[in-house]
Amino acid sequence: MGISRKMRSEAGTTLLEVIIAVAVAAIALVSFVTLVISSLNMEDHARKVTEATIIADDKLKEIELLGYPEPGKTEGLVNGEDPSGFSFSLVVTDTPINGVRQLDVEVFWDKKRSSVELISFMAKP
Repeated sequence: MGISRKMRSEAGTTLLEVIIAVAVAAIALVSFVTLVISSLNMEDHARKVTEATIIADDKLKEIELLGYPEPGKTEGLVNGEDPSGFSFSLVVTDTPINGVRQLDVEVFWDKKRSSVELISFMAKP
């Protein structure tokens, strides 16, 4: 009887051991795929935040080149040919300091669910 047990354990892997090994490998694979997808989503979001920040900075530079802005609100698409891309909102308001205006530029993407906002101040020359 002792010899029979020893021979059975040396005969190879059982079906149960194979199933457990496949289950562990499947769990590891699913975890890895989830991690890769999450990483790709974070990379895409970081790229869009960077692009939106550059767009907002460019809008502020445009205003600086045009001169002292009038109070008001302007909205529009960044690229008029691509309505699914970035859009912006520019709000110019007076401040309590005479001759200084506040510029709020907000750039939206993902159907306005995500945005970046830059705030700047401009003094009258």
